[in-house]
Amino acid sequence: MNKKVKCSICKTECEYGEMYEYRGALSCEKCFDELQTKRDAERQQIIEAEKHKTDKFKGINLSNDSIGKANKQILQADIEIAKKESKQVNDYERGNF
Repeated sequence: MNKKVKCSICKTECEYGEMYEYRGALSCEKCFDELQTKRDAERQQIIEAEKHKTDKFKGINLSNDSIGKANKQILQADIEIAKKESKQVNDYERGNF
């Protein structure tokens, strides 16, 4: 007996073996093109958001022996934000919309 899963786009329930997968998300055959478009757009949005979080560190050597204590303290909040995985990344990796 095959496991039933829902299409990420239209929510139609299908057998797992009949689903199409793209970048971790599942869809039925009729929604596959839309799934690809949405996943690619979502991926690009995540890339831009993650890039924005780390752009301020471009060209800075953040190793412990090269960054001073004062500079490390100034950048601490930004470093913590850059380290954390966003909900959007987490959802994307799980194939959720």
